[in-house]
Amino acid sequence: MTTLSTVAACSTGAGNLFQDNQPSAIKSTASAVLTLGQSSQEQEITKYNKTGRFTITPTKVVEGKPKDLKELNDSKFDGQKIAWVYVRAKHVGGSAVKEPEPMVNIGAETTDGSPATRFLLIADLTAMPKDCKRFDAVKDIEDEDLWQRGEERTMCEPYLIPANAKIKYVTYSQGFYDQPLRWSVK
Repeated sequence: MTTLSTVAACSTGAGNLFQDNQPSAIKSTASAVLTLGQSSQEQEITKYNKTGRFTITPTKVVEGKPKDLKELNDSKFDGQKIAWVYVRAKHVGGSAVKEPEPMVNIGAETTDGSPATRFLLIADLTAMPKDCKRFDAVKDIEDEDLWQRGEERTMCEPYLIPANAKIKYVTYSQGFYDQPLRWSVK
């Protein structure tokens, strides 16, 4: 018997969970709405006193069905579904960064403007897309996750949204003072 644990965080996914993971935009593109597949301007991510520059590129959103949550056997998920958000991050300059966690600053908004809720899963759901690489696409969970310049990874994470909603935007937080970057989902 497999036990599956979940946590639905009370976050839009667009905030910072770790103080030293504060991104800053080299050049701001917050006023323009990008489209999926379009790379951001360089974003700085600092972790363990090392700063690297990354491009962030949301590539797709896969929306599940409410029945995908049935295996959790918890009525608190009634009326909801999962949206899997895929992002490609590329280290384009600066220092090598240990565990940069680019997904920490990713969020999503529904068509009615409501934020999606980051869905923290301890294990994988059977409905998870086969090409979804979670946990920032860590190469080896046992080893140090050091991103070198030129390294690129595609990862995905789940978000909860109302069953009748659609994801309209994927967002990337640029800290407390700048508007988040936004990518339109069509």
